[in-house]
Amino acid sequence: MTKRINKKHFIIFNNGGVICATTPKDWARAHQNYFPNKDFSDSNNTPTVKEIETYLLEFLGFKRLNNNEMVICYDFNAI
Repeated sequence: MTKRINKKHFIIFNNGGVICATTPKDWARAHQNYFPNKDFSDSNNTPTVKEIETYLLEFLGFKRLNNNEMVICYDFNAI
């Protein structure tokens, strides 16, 4: 079994009673109000995965799980 070079990143969250999983950048596009200094017009104006995950962990109370292949940020209290 080969080891992944780059880990896959996912966000798991409660979307109005439906548990959803998405990528950090797709989550950020749907929640642009959390990133007022970014306009999402191109890659330079979209937050990085690290910025998104840091915001989720530090300001929204998400938890983080990771292994050699993936990183998952999830809202423990909402799911």
